[in-house]
Amino acid sequence: MAAMGKNESSFRKPYLEMIAEDILSKSPILMIDKKQIVVDKNDKQIRKFISVVKTKNDAQVQTVLRKASEYLPLFGGYKWTQIDKSPYSGLGGGKSDAKTTAMQERASLFAIKKSIENNGYSNQAQFYKLYREELRKIYPGMNEEWENGIFQQQLTTQKEVGNTTYRHYSRDDGFMDYISNMCKQLYGISQKDNWNPADIWLVSDYNKVKNILNSKIKDNSTSLQEFNAILRTMFERRQVIGISLKKISGKTARWELTNMDKGGIFEDGKYAYTYNNNSTNFFSLKNATEFHSSDTVLRLNGEKEQKIQIRQNSAGFNNLKIETTTVGAASARGGKAPLDMVSNIFRDYRLEPMRWRKNQNYPKTAKEFMAESRRHQDRYAQLLASNKLGVSRMGPVSKDKFVENMVLVFESNRPDVANSKLMQLDLCNIIFSLSDDKINNLLTDILFISQKKGDIFGPFAKLY
Repeated sequence: MAAMGKNESSFRKPYLEMIAEDILSKSPILMIDKKQIVVDKNDKQIRKFISVVKTKNDAQVQTVLRKASEYLPLFGGYKWTQIDKSPYSGLGGGKSDAKTTAMQERASLFAIKKSIENNGYSNQAQFYKLYREELRKIYPGMNEEWENGIFQQQLTTQKEVGNTTYRHYSRDDGFMDYISNMCKQLYGISQKDNWNPADIWLVSDYNKVKNILNSKIKDNSTSLQEFNAILRTMFERRQVIGISLKKISGKTARWELTNMDKGGIFEDGKYAYTYNNNSTNFFSLKNATEFHSSDTVLRLNGEKEQKIQIRQNSAGFNNLKIETTTVGAASARGGKAPLDMVSNIFRDYRLEPMRWRKNQNYPKTAKEFMAESRRHQDRYAQLLASNKLGVSRMGPVSKDKFVENMVLVFESNRPDVANSKLMQLDLCNIIFSLSDDKINNLLTDILFISQKKGDIFGPFAKLY
């Protein structure tokens, strides 16, 4: 466990305000001895601490926390240096539900807006002295990790597009509603993110941009590719900037333009990828009832190594999702591949497009599995014979051990994982039935539709 220290007792960091908020809300505070303490907000010294936190004066807060060089036992008998900082820093993990994601994106948009309107901020302490209070209202769970990330997002975005005056910033309404409805009405795209994953939009003049787009595309004869070309021109002119927000993976936020190359995504082999046999779909057990991995990972070599992860869409008997990640940027997932598009790709290669998409097509109990175990054992043998998966301490196992392990997991409290692994096994064999060149091309196709790259996808910048 990491403890609070001198650095954390400065207003350059968010900890003082976060602790004060927890005290006021009577939320338990975790100490480094693992005890959780609800600090009495009516205690005289605690009232003084909360009052001083509101002043945002580093020198004053030190007079409350310490006497000379010694920290005082203010927090239910504990000192500042005995508070565990992990829950406030991001080290202890955090939520990733839709509600939290929405707050994070709104906070990012607020920071980007303030940065562009004020010619950018390179001093993080100054930035949060001005805006921490407002940002914490937007995203109350903002910890040090997110403070650092949001600051870097505004810094990079302002450098890229900050010389433009934007009068409209959108995440939930305005241009977001307009563009989402346009895609649905004109092109039958019910999920906007399947076309363009931009989470926020910067628009120079909302009404002017709407009028331009209406005049060009509401004639019912403008193809989706032409629509994307119009938006690409608007992006180049800084009239409309769509940004896909990803949690930053390093110390700085990176900016990557997508679908801005008029020549196409495969020009000069720029985006050529090849399948790396060091991929994983193991059926060995890490204990009596659990597989070493519940997913399948296919790796692609290229300018940057890529991972295609195949796994349950969520816990329970569920269908698969296919998601990509750039190796070295694990927290910035490339996105999910729309499965209807994946099925269309499979049809182009004359592969089975639908069976692997329905969990109902596979056993859900050990009894059902044993009734058709030969079929799945043959698929496993086929996978081994393909030599397309890596060998490690986790596998592969023998054909008989495969059946034994499947039964053990089906009889555990997570039979849904066994069901999913059989779906993944079938899908891998379908893919690996192709020649090496076609495997490379098919997986590259899947990679790009997950990243929304190609002339059927809209232009955007990925901030990650």
